[in-house]
Amino acid sequence: MQKRLPLIILFSLLFRVATAQYTFDQLMSFGLRSDEKGDYTTAIVSLDQAVDMKPHEDIAWVTRGVVRVHMKDFGSAVVDFNKAILLNPNRIQTYLYRYIAYKETENYQFAYSDINRYLGGVAQDTFAHIERMELSMLLSEYETFQSDFEWLYQQLGDDFFTIYRFGIKQLQHFEKIKQVPVYAKILGSTYAKYPNSKAVKTHYVYATFQAEQYATCLNLVDEMLVGDPKNLGFLRYKGDALFYLNRIDEAATVYSELLKTSPNDPDLLADYGHCLLQQEKWQEADEWLSKSIKMKNGSPAYAYLGRGIARYNQGKVGLACVDWERSFQLGEKAAKKWLDAHCK
Repeated sequence: MQKRLPLIILFSLLFRVATAQYTFDQLMSFGLRSDEKGDYTTAIVSLDQAVDMKPHEDIAWVTRGVVRVHMKDFGSAVVDFNKAILLNPNRIQTYLYRYIAYKETENYQFAYSDINRYLGGVAQDTFAHIERMELSMLLSEYETFQSDFEWLYQQLGDDFFTIYRFGIKQLQHFEKIKQVPVYAKILGSTYAKYPNSKAVKTHYVYATFQAEQYATCLNLVDEMLVGDPKNLGFLRYKGDALFYLNRIDEAATVYSELLKTSPNDPDLLADYGHCLLQQEKWQEADEWLSKSIKMKNGSPAYAYLGRGIARYNQGKVGLACVDWERSFQLGEKAAKKWLDAHCK
């Protein structure tokens, strides 16, 4: 029995015969239309013909590379873009396309080089600045990151934070790599240039707090509260900053005011309980931390640790040991010290 050719090969052969009489421009046009329809196989066959017909036309290699990007065949796309750049290094758009392929294959350093080359020729491309800013953050190219950030803010204003959702994702990245002070410094420089921007100032608050720059954070929050004294978010940052600055009485005042608005907020209950603990009001701290634990606050290990300390100082050693054991099981390493010292 005669073996049958696979359908894809048979289709390719038939298409080559059918397109043999077409011109280069017609093949290019047909390939582009097929790509727009999502018919990538047909597009590639047509563009193969175009490349074979005029191998010194860089646009044919570029176009086939773009189709391969759409197919997620990024390695082959890079090969096509390399050839296109060899033929015509002055077609600046090719560098942007190759950047995309390199980025998708996590060849970030090569991608960074290409996006720099592209922006050297098309300096006003907002998309490219956003892309380079994100990439420079990953590569710890912080001068470029800051330059692009400030350029984008100058172009877009506070919309940069809302429309493009800038800020929180970047803060999370710097937290992950333990470089939040670097991010805070970048935002601080931008804030110095745009002191009237509420968005820049707000994100600067977030960054300084996470960088443990509590005095700076508190000053910023106090300025924000002048124009918006009822803002619960800023008041929360104020209370937290005061607590970490060991200004416990002031922190307790802020938390108690917040609890009038949100009496059932378990995290606020825990914060207030820890203030009472620092003030050595053991029974009250026990009561507030118990409420917080019952309502499932976001840091139960820390709450159990605090309640254990409050109970120990009330002479309830057995209950304190139970709390410290629970705290340690939940991941609070400091609880081990209390267990070893008091719960043998």
